[in-house]
Amino acid sequence: MPMTLDQLRNQLSAIEADESTYAGIGASEVPLLEQLLQDDEDWMAARAVFALSRVPDARSVTLLSQASADPRQAVRVAVAASVTKLASQDANTILLPLLNDTALGVRKLAIRAVSGVHDAAVHAQLRNLETRDPAPVIRELAKDRVRELRLNNP
Repeated sequence: MPMTLDQLRNQLSAIEADESTYAGIGASEVPLLEQLLQDDEDWMAARAVFALSRVPDARSVTLLSQASADPRQAVRVAVAASVTKLASQDANTILLPLLNDTALGVRKLAIRAVSGVHDAAVHAQLRNLETRDPAPVIRELAKDRVRELRLNNP
């Protein structure tokens, strides 16, 4: 039976989120999660992102893609942190804008999310960050990630 908005909001309001925070949330809750993405509280919108990343549904991917351009940095950080839960073909389209994000924290988490299963465009952007990002910490993180990927996927 689908949850109500109040039930979902209450479940996502756990002080310390863990996997049980997202238990029982499925495709029938996607419209409610879409509403929570617009919540005035950044943390609630971020929790909606984490919940959506666990629902294998095309609508979830669409909403996560839209959330990757949210004006709130906390929401974009949540997308970058949760993209590893997605199928690689879905993650590819979401990772590209995150790797180009203006916020350092978003780029940092997006770099960490890149794996050997992502497509050539994602890997090309990672290599671009390695040499061209204005932040030295991001260049170094990208360089380390490129090296890790080469070692794990010769």
